[in-house]
Amino acid sequence: MEDQVMGRRGFSFVEMLIVFIIIGVVAAFGIPRLLSGVEKANVRSAKAALATMVAKARAAAVARGCTATISMTSGTTGTVTVSVCKVNGVGTDLLGGVDSLAARYKLTMTPSVSYMQFDPRGLAVGYSTMTVRFTSSNASDSVIINQLGKVVRQ
Repeated sequence: MEDQVMGRRGFSFVEMLIVFIIIGVVAAFGIPRLLSGVEKANVRSAKAALATMVAKARAAAVARGCTATISMTSGTTGTVTVSVCKVNGVGTDLLGGVDSLAARYKLTMTPSVSYMQFDPRGLAVGYSTMTVRFTSSNASDSVIINQLGKVVRQ
């Protein structure tokens, strides 16, 4: 009787093999979907971060009563900088430093123009617009910064 109880402890090799095969099948379907979801979230986050930086540039132009510039570079190391005149009026301040959105969110950033300026009223100088495209391997989206300095989805 005691030998029968001893022989039934644990799982057999076949049972363990079946469990590992099931885990492998679930992982094979689940992991790519999870990675795709992360990439889509990164694109949305980059768009939100850009909208925040545009709002910062407009607010600085209005608050200081001078022109503010948001500059962008493209590629996988694409950066965004916001510069505005100093409070005392001599030179420029870099607000928040250089932010590498593309590297932070692991995507490619492609602006239609390299910079956009806002006048002391918070309007784009020359009423120009800018389109910025964010691309990763599984997700892509773009935004437009319109003449009023608002970030709208394309």
